Amino acid sequence: MISLGLIPLFPLLGCIILGAIAVISSDSKKGPAEGFVGALAVLFPALSFAGVALLSLNMPEGGVRETLCNWIDIPMFRVDIGFLFDGLSRIMLLFVTGIGSLIALYSIGYMHGDRGFARYFAYINLFLFSMIVLVLSDNLLLTFLGWEGVGLCSYLLIGFWNKDLNNCKAANKAFIVNRVGDIGFLLGMLCLVTIGGSAILNYDVLSNFISMVISGNHVELVIPVLSIAGILFFIGCTGKSAQIPLLTWLPDAMAGPTPVSALIHAATMVTSGVYLLARLGSMFALLPVVLDIIVVVGMLTAFWAAVAGLFQNDIKKVLAYSTISQLGYMFMASGVCAFDASIFHVFTHAFFKAALFLGAGAVIHALSGEQDMRKMGGLLKKTPVTACVMIFAFLAIVGFPGFSGFWSKDLILERLFMNCSMFIPGFTIFGAEVPNIPLNGVVYGVGLATAVITAVYMGRLIILTFFGSYRGSKESEEHIHEAPAVMLIPMVILAFGAVFAGYLWADSIGIKFFAETLAPVVGAAQAYNTPAVLAHVNPVVFAALGTVAALLGMFIAYKIYANARIPAAKGSSAPEGGKATWTFLFDYIHKYVGIIPVNVLAWICDVVVDKILAAAQWTIGAIATILGDGAASFQVRKVRVQIALSIVGLVALVAIVLLTGGSL
Repeated sequence: MISLGLIPLFPLLGCIILGAIAVISSDSKKGPAEGFVGALAVLFPALSFAGVALLSLNMPEGGVRETLCNWIDIPMFRVDIGFLFDGLSRIMLLFVTGIGSLIALYSIGYMHGDRGFARYFAYINLFLFSMIVLVLSDNLLLTFLGWEGVGLCSYLLIGFWNKDLNNCKAANKAFIVNRVGDIGFLLGMLCLVTIGGSAILNYDVLSNFISMVISGNHVELVIPVLSIAGILFFIGCTGKSAQIPLLTWLPDAMAGPTPVSALIHAATMVTSGVYLLARLGSMFALLPVVLDIIVVVGMLTAFWAAVAGLFQNDIKKVLAYSTISQLGYMFMASGVCAFDASIFHVFTHAFFKAALFLGAGAVIHALSGEQDMRKMGGLLKKTPVTACVMIFAFLAIVGFPGFSGFWSKDLILERLFMNCSMFIPGFTIFGAEVPNIPLNGVVYGVGLATAVITAVYMGRLIILTFFGSYRGSKESEEHIHEAPAVMLIPMVILAFGAVFAGYLWADSIGIKFFAETLAPVVGAAQAYNTPAVLAHVNPVVFAALGTVAALLGMFIAYKIYANARIPAAKGSSAPEGGKATWTFLFDYIHKYVGIIPVNVLAWICDVVVDKILAAAQWTIGAIATILGDGAASFQVRKVRVQIALSIVGLVALVAIVLLTGGSL
């Protein structure tokens, strides 16, 4: 069995070597040979994927643990650099390194001719190293190191084309918003340390602590501190996974190269929050109030983002809001302690969303950079492979029967109805007592309605892009072409995953591989919570309703957009009017709740407080100067004056002594 340390080591080596190549060739007008750089860029992630696959084949049920060295060792605080390879980290690492390798291969074609070719791949390898550390770590502090690393790489890659000021602003926005969430992560760790010392930051120790609390009936004693810690960790997750209210950075992050959007802002980094909730599942299972908050935030995020997706004209922005909405589903599942279902949707989503983003990148590549769907149309005949990839991924995301999203999304909807224990407390009205009103049906209904909207906006994307007639200029139409093979091969592989990945957990045909893999990690946490609905409900009912939602959404999209006259695109592709109000709702909230008050406070500090302090400083200095000058005026070299002053001083001293009752 290979060392766990080799898995992050490969992309780290790739980053160092490619970074060195970028620096050495910085004076060259042409840059390094793209073939050599591209081969190195794919080689190291592929080696890491091979290592994960090899470890997966021989992994014992309890997982593999390995401590590389001691990291921090000071009085009362000790943390090791240790790795944990279990069912959860195995699944995450398989698609992080596997899809990462495919996207690196795709990027060779997409970034062809870019002067920052080597620098781009150095960033990609650095991101993979950070993501692997985040997932493979056996303690929260090392996870936080990877957490920060992926945030840094996101900043570097969003602003990769930094000659455009808007790209720099988008990178800054992503960096700042993520830091807000990171404060929650840090404070959450601090809360845990207060009840268990630094040792409790280790996942195994934390899990054993929770088991001891439960077996000793001491849950009530630790609930207050654990609830605060849970909320703080959840705030951290909302920042990284773009949930309300820290979600405004993700649509702007589409300023980066499209493969970056596929890798970081769809398939891997944004799922970090979902991963952390599952990794800390044993703790969250004790916190029903925190779980209810997670459900509500996930539900509102999923619905709001789905509606916002309807209003977008930029093909990448549609997919960005779609990602936020799908992450909302994953958070809802985590909120009802269905951690296995949420990770299953993370897994299938990684395939179909990466395929959609890479397909969008191929469309943009074919149209020489055009991203406005109002200037597309009829690309099915001109780019048939790209169209097929995106249509397969579309069927997966809407939950069409047999495709991967059908299995994972319907499983989440089923768990929402069966497990959600939220309710409105009973009350008395006109002397009649109204019992508790369960809300599992409401949460399920909103999830189902969001599925309908998802099918509508994704159907709109497919229709406007690939069907009808081309709405761009005649000149641009002549240059439309299919993407090169180096881009098409990864897309086809991902489309294959978008179709078949769901069969790793297909209850109706007796396949439970995915559930059995995660059971040793999240099984105890899920068993702690009693389902809200104890009566048996045939899963076919949920599958049928999910299918009806998908078909209804597709039908609505067809009726509205198939034969509609698409208005000519003028100016920006951003939505206007009420659509803009809905889309930028949280930008407005951030502006009036956070940015403007901070600016006012900064102005007060700069103009008022700073001036007052400066005036006070000047006054004190002036007084000291005056007193000093006055005293200095007496320091003259005249003997008679000095003798006279001495006599005056002596007389004054004698007078004071006599007046105060003293004697000479």
